[in-house]
Amino acid sequence: MRDVFGSRNWVFWWAALTSTVFLTPWLPVISNFFQDSGFFSPQNFPFSLVNGLNTWIDSVAESIREGVQFDPAAPAIATPFFTVPMWMVAVLVGLLVLAGAVAMYVRALKSHSLGDDILTLLILYFVLRVEAYIVSFTNIGPLQGAGNTMIQNPMVGFWILMLFLFVLVFMGGGLNSRQAFWRGLLEAVLLALFVVPQQTSQLLSAFFAGLFAFSNLLTSNMVFAVAWGILGAVMALTRLTSVSTA
Repeated sequence: MRDVFGSRNWVFWWAALTSTVFLTPWLPVISNFFQDSGFFSPQNFPFSLVNGLNTWIDSVAESIREGVQFDPAAPAIATPFFTVPMWMVAVLVGLLVLAGAVAMYVRALKSHSLGDDILTLLILYFVLRVEAYIVSFTNIGPLQGAGNTMIQNPMVGFWILMLFLFVLVFMGGGLNSRQAFWRGLLEAVLLALFVVPQQTSQLLSAFFAGLFAFSNLLTSNMVFAVAWGILGAVMALTRLTSVSTA
């Protein structure tokens, strides 16, 4: 993340914050839209698609279970020396499928298309949801409990997916790549906006309200404005006189 938050880039953050002065009339409008418009509701399109997606994934997983007739206690491999039960095979298959989905997302992060990321995120969400059913098939106390929790509470899968997202962004170059970092952040916001639209819209509203408060402070407090201007000038001169690459 040093390419985004490194000291040589502070002047760009200074410029971005300073530009909010020119957006002052629009910032409260945007903040109020996210807070009071009523658009960001789980019952409204397109956010209502999430419940439909979960229902469809659940039906696919149930069809797989009924078609396979999975018996976790049955032996998959039986020899005179050891026996491998079917639940271990199910866990192994689940891990392999999950690893494949993760590899797809890491590869998508290195591409230039945002659509690749979104598509692989949907695939990863589908895999996580099906994984919950695979784990619940095992009839092994902790594993079955974890799987049932994910099935009954889709938010658990959402938070796991968010954790995967941030970890995989860094694996895809987010620590050193501005593109991977900002794409990952954008995808995290979009994902949160679809799964928990009301909570996310409130956070976005607070963000724009904070920018509005900062722009007001910059235009109404002369001491702060002068100090802010001096700080920006120092950072700009430091960058201009530095011979190292960005």
